[in-house]
Amino acid sequence: MNNDNLHATLVMVHPELKNDPLQNQGKIAMVNYDRDLNHEVYVAFENGQNAVYHPAELLRLKDKQEVFNDLMTNGSAMAPNDFKALYKIMLLQERETPKANWEALEIARDNPGTWARALEAPKQNRSVELNKAFTR
Repeated sequence: MNNDNLHATLVMVHPELKNDPLQNQGKIAMVNYDRDLNHEVYVAFENGQNAVYHPAELLRLKDKQEVFNDLMTNGSAMAPNDFKALYKIMLLQERETPKANWEALEIARDNPGTWARALEAPKQNRSVELNKAFTR
């Protein structure tokens, strides 16, 4: 996934976020603006409300291939409900439409057992990618 530009990416406010004055934990939003210098991500919610979050307070779907690989490698060790939820998430991601990605985020939100396998912070791999670029 492209970590440099989050514009128009669907994200979910972390369901376990403690200090959210807007009480948007678990709600899905679209990134309007990613202000990297101040670690601010501006998002818009379905109800028209706008907010600013630190990237660590948001979650987005992992790449569909990563979810698929996890299913194939670790599927037999997963709880049946988590396996079914991840499988549905992967199938929805295959459609590559905003509506399908929204539904996939909803499924992930409603199944906490899938959070580590289906969701990631929007910018968690940035330093790794920069290190790779400088070492070549």
